[in-house]
Amino acid sequence: MKTRSPLLLALAVSTGILWLGGCGGSEGGGATSGSAAASSTSASGGAAASVGVAAADEVPALGGLNGPLDDGREMPEYEPESYDLEIPNVTYAWDPAAGDPSVPAELGGPGFTGEGWETRMTFPAIGSADAVKGGRITMRLVSWPATLRLAGKDYNLTFNYRARDLCQEGLLMVHPITLEYIPRLATHWKVSEDQMTFTFRINPEARWSDGKEVTSADVLATFAMHMDERLLFPSDQLVYGKLNPPVAKSKYIVEVTAKELNWRNLLYFGSSMAIFPAHEISIPGDEYLEKYQNKYTAVTGPYTLRDDDVVMNKSLTLTRRDDWWAKDNPAWTGAYNFDEYHFVVVQDDNLAFEKAKKGELDYLWVNRSQWWVEELVPSKVEPLKRGLIQKQKFYNDAPIGTSGEALNTTRPPLDDVRMRKALAYLYNRELFIDELFFNEYGALQSYWQGGTYQNMENEPIHYDPFAAVELLEEMGWKERDGEGFLVKDGERLSFELIYRSKGSERHLTQFQSDCRQAGIELNLKLIDPATHWQNMRQRKYDIASAAWGALVFPNPETSFHGKMAATVDNNNVTAFSDPRVDELCDEYDVEMDVQRRAEIIRKIDGIVYAAHPYALGWFSPCQRVMYWNKFSQPNFGVWRTNDREDMMYSWWIDPAKKAALEAAMADPSKTLETQPIQHKFWPRWHEANRK
Repeated sequence: MKTRSPLLLALAVSTGILWLGGCGGSEGGGATSGSAAASSTSASGGAAASVGVAAADEVPALGGLNGPLDDGREMPEYEPESYDLEIPNVTYAWDPAAGDPSVPAELGGPGFTGEGWETRMTFPAIGSADAVKGGRITMRLVSWPATLRLAGKDYNLTFNYRARDLCQEGLLMVHPITLEYIPRLATHWKVSEDQMTFTFRINPEARWSDGKEVTSADVLATFAMHMDERLLFPSDQLVYGKLNPPVAKSKYIVEVTAKELNWRNLLYFGSSMAIFPAHEISIPGDEYLEKYQNKYTAVTGPYTLRDDDVVMNKSLTLTRRDDWWAKDNPAWTGAYNFDEYHFVVVQDDNLAFEKAKKGELDYLWVNRSQWWVEELVPSKVEPLKRGLIQKQKFYNDAPIGTSGEALNTTRPPLDDVRMRKALAYLYNRELFIDELFFNEYGALQSYWQGGTYQNMENEPIHYDPFAAVELLEEMGWKERDGEGFLVKDGERLSFELIYRSKGSERHLTQFQSDCRQAGIELNLKLIDPATHWQNMRQRKYDIASAAWGALVFPNPETSFHGKMAATVDNNNVTAFSDPRVDELCDEYDVEMDVQRRAEIIRKIDGIVYAAHPYALGWFSPCQRVMYWNKFSQPNFGVWRTNDREDMMYSWWIDPAKKAALEAAMADPSKTLETQPIQHKFWPRWHEANRK
């Protein structure tokens, strides 16, 4: 029989956990987890994973289908009895006669036919023909972005990804429903038989917001900008460095060849690389960083950020362009309807919730389950009782990100996997989910949670302080000082945990307490979001609360390749490095078979998971939001592959609903009709299409 050490016995007494005989370990409650395809249109716009470092109760994800939630809640949760599952097709319109007459037809000029080229002009609508243009939607901005630039150092934050979606365009677009390439700035494209050469024909009708034509010169300048190390964004050089500099075959045709085979070359160059204006960015990278720190270049997309719509540290407004070159193209019918996306900085979660209940915010992601279940109810919120506010859960195929506590492996003893695993054992997710989060979440068991890419053989990590102490003892942490903390070689076992939201303190103080019982000193430090993000990217931390978004098509390289561990200012904030993962990343890059790529990701997932670069957190099965009852949506509700940050691109302010809302606000006796809380169009759509 294995005997328990005095440390373990003391732990059992202090935590109130009953331990009998030699069968060590506490009982860990089984965490529910869902499964579905993970995909996100907005995330696919970036070469590196999109990131919004947030409170740990703030992680978008996709879970499995559950039945109606009528577990004693004041507002039982049901879905509609039926859905209209038909999505009409639309067609991208282009004028073959458009363009510079001096450019021959065979080089993309007037008379270009597209013969011998690829394109996809007809595809499912991303909006509703019933949509009405106009109005403003006011939303929360959790913190002021470290920069308003849409490229370079510190740009890859949640707001900037959203702004890039709305203000910029790539040559192609990944359709948010089909995940197939469709035209955007380019009408046609070619891929060579050996998958090494990519050619694009730019639409001669495309224009910058300053009226200038979009040409191949803009594509060349954009690529050069990303490859400029003075941009201080090494992930760009990693991603685009797999390609040779593009070549202009004409004013409208650009071609790029790959240095090495990689299935993502077309994705990144064709779709993810938003095009910038050559006449503004043909400057050194450091000059670009300074010049555009808080403003935009000319853009080609449906929205722009005007200088007078920036109120530093307070608010931002993205304004719909009446002169958007593609505004009348039927391909975008029913999308980009709001005149203004108005973002107000509200750092405090509680204040944001109160502002949403008062109507100062039109739309809010409800990031706390306790609010959802106990506070956002008719007995406490009069506008909700009368239908002025709608609360809704959208179940779609948005990808599941990674959340939890990032562990800096460059700092001993966190460079020892046993220490990292011990911290994971002390991170009592079952307790958090049950007692703090009303079972609205499931425990993450993967870095690609949910379906296709998840390694189902990953060992579930349950709360187990006994196992944690055994690992600590194995590492030589056996003695305690006068305050009860573990010491070795005269040094106390102590870590600082940085976090950016007071809402995180609900579970972090419990984590701190559990660490203390095990002999670990955990000092909690609340810092502002911008500093938090910078410290993570510079690896100036021990432990950091984090929540990452996810990509439509996984890219493990930027988060887990050893090359990223050797430098800073990238998404491998834990400095994870493993030779086998590097090999698998290289293999993944050149694998053209989709199923085989999924197998490779599952292998990577298993290796990363076993190394514990994070004490993983939890995920939500849906996009949980509240909004004032003046919006209408397409029959599908939200885009299939987008999360709560950008799933409303096809919403609009319904004039009839707006009038009814204003009347109800003026007359307390009036009530409004609302929709069922659960919206499961996409799961039902999948079911119908599998039959």
